Amino acid sequence: MDIVKPAPLVVNGKARYTLSSYDPVEVEVIVPFTTEEEVDLAVASMVQDEGGTPDNLKDSAWIAKHFEGIRSADELRRVVRARVREMNESFAEEQKHDKCMIALVERLEQQVLGETLAMVRAGVENNFKQRAAANGMTLDAFIERGGVSKAEFDAMLDSQALQTAQIEAALDAYAREKKLFIADQEVAGYLGMDPAHAKELIRQSKAAGRYDDVKEAALHAKAGEMVVAECSCTYHHESEQEAAGRLSMLRDLMGQN
Repeated sequence: MDIVKPAPLVVNGKARYTLSSYDPVEVEVIVPFTTEEEVDLAVASMVQDEGGTPDNLKDSAWIAKHFEGIRSADELRRVVRARVREMNESFAEEQKHDKCMIALVERLEQQVLGETLAMVRAGVENNFKQRAAANGMTLDAFIERGGVSKAEFDAMLDSQALQTAQIEAALDAYAREKKLFIADQEVAGYLGMDPAHAKELIRQSKAAGRYDDVKEAALHAKAGEMVVAECSCTYHHESEQEAAGRLSMLRDLMGQN
């Protein structure tokens, strides 16, 4: 049975969330094993993108023409294998961030306010509408192309909005406890923007009376970086057998879609 958490204290219109602990979180990250099957798939995809077929891998002239600095299939596989391994390692670091956020949310002592959740959900849905519009589609057409029903899409939005709102609430509590502060010159870096765009964003948000929201987003990013930097992380390196099982499950899943 799920435990119903209390609503947060609201002071001057702002929710005050707290965490059960502010100690470093503990997470385990899986580092994927790079299999030859993954390398095969990546090579095949690259060859196809160049308009080729598997037979072209027997032609060193074709390979040299389409892949700069590479003159044989073996050399192409070595380069691709290194690239796949690098991607797997990057995936492990992405896992680290996501798992740290989930661990932090587990410490959240209050439930997210309903109005906050509704606002976040509207923002998530608007992002999908913008993506659909960028592809010259309506949201309904975009959903249909994704192969899911409207009910499934709405459930996904609800889940994503809840997770996002909970993470923001947990980071807010963490930042307040740690007395973190964001200076104007830090906004660009923590929001991943170049200085010129950040300067314009700051100008526009101040004019609209929304600058506090911009600084809060940057503050949460700063808090998130600190949570990840301070976490106690155990790396589990996937075995070849575990990798084979993962790929088998992926094949089965793709076969169902």
